[in-house]
Amino acid sequence: MNTKSDVIIYNYLDTFFCCYVKNEKLCEDMVSDHTLVYICSGEMILVTKEKRVTLKKGDSFFLKRNHLIKKIKQPSKNGESFKGLFLQLKTPFLKKIYAGQGINLPANSDKSIANAHHVMLEKHPFFDGLFISLEQYFNTKQYPSKELMDTKLKEAIFALLQLKPELSAVLFDFTGPWKPGLADFMINNYKCDLSVEEFAHYTGRSLSTFKKDFARIFHETPSRWLVKNGWKKQWT
Repeated sequence: MNTKSDVIIYNYLDTFFCCYVKNEKLCEDMVSDHTLVYICSGEMILVTKEKRVTLKKGDSFFLKRNHLIKKIKQPSKNGESFKGLFLQLKTPFLKKIYAGQGINLPANSDKSIANAHHVMLEKHPFFDGLFISLEQYFNTKQYPSKELMDTKLKEAIFALLQLKPELSAVLFDFTGPWKPGLADFMINNYKCDLSVEEFAHYTGRSLSTFKKDFARIFHETPSRWLVKNGWKKQWT
């Protein structure tokens, strides 16, 4: 469990997350893995260059990997704290599903889906049941075994394909990680409370590649540049 003032994040197997936000907003930018999201309470605002979308209690949606998108998690207007469930569909697991199930991809992909940062999901009995059951694990602090979690992930993928077959071309696109422009990312996000490793992760780079690219662009180390620009986090 990670805590920061009024923000509480529970993490299970780096795959299943539950996030609470009581009084403040929590902003993130890089979506590194395909993610299923369910809003239990409060609001989440998705902000891109093209639009701003507000998601509310009961909404569920799919976030596409390898995109910069601002996610603002906050209480609703009536003061109800934000609580969201996040289920990451990681590439190695998707590769196993693809190889073992003989999935056929469409010849022509849906461009509106392929170019979308997120896809809203209609109400579906499986997803309602899935998220309700997963929420109970966090409430009781008794988490599923890895084998049971893998089963739930597999079921989630096939339910997603049943609901949105056109997502198959997105789910099983295994091209390499996308790297956002490091200079723009750092200038826009240097005040975020992130470690060096987290900055590297959110820019789609290994730690060594991040430091090398950073030195080439800014001509100094990340820590010196950040401190010089008023960053307060303690480096270790």
